[in-house]
Amino acid sequence: AREILMAPRAVIMPAANPTEKFTELAKEHSDCSSARAGGDLGDFKRGAMQKAFEDVAFALQVGEISAECDSDSGLHIILRTA
Repeated sequence: AREILMAPRAVIMPAANPTEKFTELAKEHSDCSSARAGGDLGDFKRGAMQKAFEDVAFALQVGEISAECDSDSGLHIILRTA
């Protein structure tokens, strides 16, 4: 599963517009309800998401993309936008 998840990350990172590419791939590959919104979960504060996910999300700088993140909901790639 990690290999499948990391393949899109390898496409996102070198893209001319990584945010746009992330959105495109999330719509195509994500099985999360946020897929329709291009993976956008909206703004959230600490305590709103699973700890493993939050720890990674809040450690990122705006515009930075994570390595794979494993939570109780599955594997994730996180792009911090705000």
